[in-house]
Amino acid sequence: MKAFIFTFGCKVNQYESQVLRERLSQDGYTWADTIYDADAVFINSCTVTAKADRQCRQLIRRVEERNPGAKILVSGCYAARASGELKTLSPRVEIADIASMRSGTTGAASITAFDGHSRAFVKIQDGCDSFCSYCIVPFVRPSLWSKPADDAVAEIHKLAGNGYPEIVISGVRLGRYDGGLVPLLKKIIALPGRFRVRLSSLEVLDVTDGLLGCIADCREKICGHLHIPLQSGSDTILRRMNRPYLSGEFLRIAENIARRLPGAGITTDIIVGFPGETEDDFTQTYKIAASGIFSRLHVFSFSARPGTPAEKFNGRVDAGMIKERAGRLRALDAVLQDNFWKKFIGKQLSVVREGNKNTLLSDNYIRLHCSDGINAISDSIFNVKVISHNEKPTATCIS
Repeated sequence: MKAFIFTFGCKVNQYESQVLRERLSQDGYTWADTIYDADAVFINSCTVTAKADRQCRQLIRRVEERNPGAKILVSGCYAARASGELKTLSPRVEIADIASMRSGTTGAASITAFDGHSRAFVKIQDGCDSFCSYCIVPFVRPSLWSKPADDAVAEIHKLAGNGYPEIVISGVRLGRYDGGLVPLLKKIIALPGRFRVRLSSLEVLDVTDGLLGCIADCREKICGHLHIPLQSGSDTILRRMNRPYLSGEFLRIAENIARRLPGAGITTDIIVGFPGETEDDFTQTYKIAASGIFSRLHVFSFSARPGTPAEKFNGRVDAGMIKERAGRLRALDAVLQDNFWKKFIGKQLSVVREGNKNTLLSDNYIRLHCSDGINAISDSIFNVKVISHNEKPTATCIS
């Protein structure tokens, strides 16, 4: 049997697809080049936005039309939320056993590789019970789970030994890792070998002084980059979102990160067009986004999720207005990224390769283009000097 796995969504989903890949290999499956010549197509779905749902349905229809003999097995968050809806798309759609797909519900599954990537993602936590008013995740991943520390450390040790120079520690609510991130990080950085770890997205209230101290003490092994979702800079909207902080507290913590980790990249998520968002609310968001704290913005248009409180909120923002506001933030993001990398022109950064791309990723999350001589370097982690070439961030060899 030839299989093909298509993954939508987050790092946790990508990790779970790799778990599935290794299990299928053990069961004797080989791998098809495309979805159209596979005997079994596994689709690991996302349901965070309506767009993710739509893309999943479109893929199912393409497989249905162009690969009439294939099994279509759908797992992931869309399958958990609306399995009946997916089954109506084709009589060939089967809903995969979600419990067997998610390592957190069947014991501490692990991986030995991360196919198609130069960096490996490791899921150490699953589940969220925060119930932000716009978010579907607590409905489809409600159970909090943490991988035992010894299992997580052993998995990371194996991946580093298998040639992965960067391990991205991931979770649905990473800061809720049982036992705390700091003790786990101390065990990881004590491992031998030349590798580094990067923390995936963290809620701002989970960024403690202890965590910042741990990162500051070991910048050679822990990346100087934190992703902390803001979502909105308006206190009115934050309350409607049921976020556990207000803008002033968020800014104080973000400024503390910048003080404790000089040169670190601080990236964020922002939702545009949440119900009730006025021009004044958006202006407050824009002001914080432009404050100089962030090195990069990830901008999302509000997407009403079935069953969440925000789905029924009054004050829907006009689609054209959402597009215009999102465009302003994306234009700002381009400026912020440009301003951030230019601070490092002439300076040394630690980088890893990004798969087969002609780009490198720095520890503080700057994507650098390779100069001609860079391919002569074979080290998995190496140092480069940043230059500007055609107004692009570019890396040159350090002799």
